[in-house]
Amino acid sequence: MVITHKQGWRGLRYLLAFALILTLAAQPFTPIKTAHAADTVHHWKHYTNGVAYMNQGKIKLAIKEFELAVAQSEQAGYLRKLAECYTKDNQFQKAADTYYREAKIHKALGGKSGDLNTYYAVLAKADALNTNIELYLEKAGASIATNSNLAKFEPASGMYIGAYVEKDSGVEDKKDGKFNAFNTLAGKQHAVYFNYHKYGSAFPYHWAETVKKAGGAIQLALQPDNGLSAVKDDVYLRKFAKDAKAAGVPIFLRFASEMNGSWVKWYGNPSLYIEKFRLVSKVMKEEAPNVAMVWSPAANPKQKIASYYPGDDWVDWVGLSIYSVKYFNGNVKEPADQVNPLDSIDYVYKLYASRKPIMVSEFGATHFSKAGNTSTVNFAITKMNMLYHGAKLKYPRVKSINWFSLNTLTDSYSAERSLNNFSLTESPALLSSYSKMINDSYYLSKVVSGTSSYTKSVTKFANQGNIGKPATGIVWVKTYDPYISKVVIKLDGAVVLTRQQYPYTFSIQPDKLKAGSHKIEIVVFDSKNRVASRKSYTFKTT
Repeated sequence: MVITHKQGWRGLRYLLAFALILTLAAQPFTPIKTAHAADTVHHWKHYTNGVAYMNQGKIKLAIKEFELAVAQSEQAGYLRKLAECYTKDNQFQKAADTYYREAKIHKALGGKSGDLNTYYAVLAKADALNTNIELYLEKAGASIATNSNLAKFEPASGMYIGAYVEKDSGVEDKKDGKFNAFNTLAGKQHAVYFNYHKYGSAFPYHWAETVKKAGGAIQLALQPDNGLSAVKDDVYLRKFAKDAKAAGVPIFLRFASEMNGSWVKWYGNPSLYIEKFRLVSKVMKEEAPNVAMVWSPAANPKQKIASYYPGDDWVDWVGLSIYSVKYFNGNVKEPADQVNPLDSIDYVYKLYASRKPIMVSEFGATHFSKAGNTSTVNFAITKMNMLYHGAKLKYPRVKSINWFSLNTLTDSYSAERSLNNFSLTESPALLSSYSKMINDSYYLSKVVSGTSSYTKSVTKFANQGNIGKPATGIVWVKTYDPYISKVVIKLDGAVVLTRQQYPYTFSIQPDKLKAGSHKIEIVVFDSKNRVASRKSYTFKTT
């Protein structure tokens, strides 16, 4: 379980500051470009002038100086200061674009040195300020997918909803009835329930049977707490596999997850990890055909992830642990409001989604934070919707998300992790929002192989395209302000939607429109009710 982001974010400001100093020192001056030959002032002088103006609070003058410096020599340190000034001047998209330019430099440097930490840190700053508006269409008729292209237990379309509720105060006292109780509270049957299990302990047959009776499949995080050396093809592992088969329920076996994080005992030896994962996978394939092997790193740190991948022949699903916490490391001076949980998916998705279905093995969003001792319900609702709705639109091979429903303030195995309340049942507002969200037929209640109950398709709409059949328009919006006050959507100038929270959906009925060209306009307002961004699409009806 990863809830502090310490692996990717601890000391972020110090890392960036140190990288800035190193970059300025290491990068040679470059000649003045021909296009700016009339500028006889050296770029370093422009830079120092910009710093002086910045320190005096004269941000617009500083911007001019930094722009001149960058025009002559595109150095990471120059770009950093320019991005900071754009941010201070509320030119957020320019700031994002400038951070992306800086990140590109650090990626090239990191590719040579092998250290990409600064690249990822700067990329995160760019992503936080970037505005993204996209239009998708949901239509009747499921996407075409043949079973030969699908992994074990992978639905052709849609996403399994799952949860960890073992110690959720709202259902814990129900004992074996807690899964049905949670389904009732959430208003929908869940497809998967997960639990943690120590390697060396007998297969949790009673727990698996209880989940099965409640109509669910299981995800089991099998953890070699005594180290990888204890994992062998022996009597224990063979019996565990045979008992898994006898359970007669689909099992997602998440062996030794978060292996890229130094907080687990199986971190630090990728070759040994790969050897042991393959061993477990081999035994399961031989003994337990109802087991799907899940290889599941933490979303951060990214640098070590690929080195632990066991190979396509040994992995059925690729998982990820992602948490949206209000504050990094429980520090009120390190707010995490601007972090988009989808950005945590992106790296792994690009690497593996063409070959494997993706599972968010664990996810939670803070609705009460120990840091600041404050309620953060709006934060939790926003991040939850960003992940679930965003995955539906932008990451179609994310086929499962599992909510970690626990109050770590009162129930955690270490003080370091007792920082956030993720329990759905302890926040009526969050539970209500969750229930409304998963009511969408996209979120599946039963583990299947192949055909699923979701019988629609979602496609990204290209500007100036044709819309010939009725569809639901779904707008994806993300901007510099994590708390959007509203999104207004107009069709041919008439308002068809004004909404404060995801999903931003509206109906498109081509048969009720005149043949010809039509315009959809999307206007996004930030938390101060200012227009943050807008985008228009045109389409034709026939």
